[in-house]
Amino acid sequence: MPFQHHGRVEYAIDSGYITIVTDQGQKLPAYWAHPRIGTRFSGIGIFHDWWGMNDVCRMLANFYAQLGYYVIVPDLFNGRTPASPAHAMQLVEETRDSRYKTVDAALTVLERHHRTTSKVAAIGLGMGGTMAFEAAIKRTDLEAAVIYGGFPQMYLGQFAAASTPILALYGSEEPYTRPVVIRTLRDELAGARLKEQHRVEIIPGAAHEFFHAAPTPAQRDQGRQVVALTLAFIDQFLDKPDLATARPPVY
Repeated sequence: MPFQHHGRVEYAIDSGYITIVTDQGQKLPAYWAHPRIGTRFSGIGIFHDWWGMNDVCRMLANFYAQLGYYVIVPDLFNGRTPASPAHAMQLVEETRDSRYKTVDAALTVLERHHRTTSKVAAIGLGMGGTMAFEAAIKRTDLEAAVIYGGFPQMYLGQFAAASTPILALYGSEEPYTRPVVIRTLRDELAGARLKEQHRVEIIPGAAHEFFHAAPTPAQRDQGRQVVALTLAFIDQFLDKPDLATARPPVY
């Protein structure tokens, strides 16, 4: 990244840092990007990997906002940025009990926001993908979940009852989730209630991360493939931007 997705309207956007206030009054930092035009659009919650809120997350949020979505990226580490793999793992452990609550709060904010159509998808990267898996299983009002290299191990056996269509994407060179686990996930989704809607796709040549601040040509092509699969999937379940622009916001 960055890269352009040709064939779609690109909107001028506003973006920046905001604070999410939960129903319990808790304040959570987040990044927000949305089309500048004053109409209603579908929402996307993006959930970061164990490296925290970084440039890739912000660029990805801006990219989807330019394509006509209201995007929020909650900071699952509450403002802290890992300085090393050991520090990242420390933050993962420290936020074990709070991360899904933050994800759930962000999705609820998007659903209730007066500038969205109330239709929302979750997109998670790595650790955030794991949270997107959990949201797809626990929530009954989520339109779609897209997982970039998430870890399904702790949820195997629960996907059959998921009421959210799931797209799980893995690189052919994925170093953390073993092929046998991905096959098990694929088999479980194939036998689930929403089996016609669930998908598992493998990106040739890709490893764990699909998006990079300074990608090689091969990585850029892989990112484009991931975006194309993502858009084709969420288009089935969200209000498309060209339709959303005809719907005035409700204040």
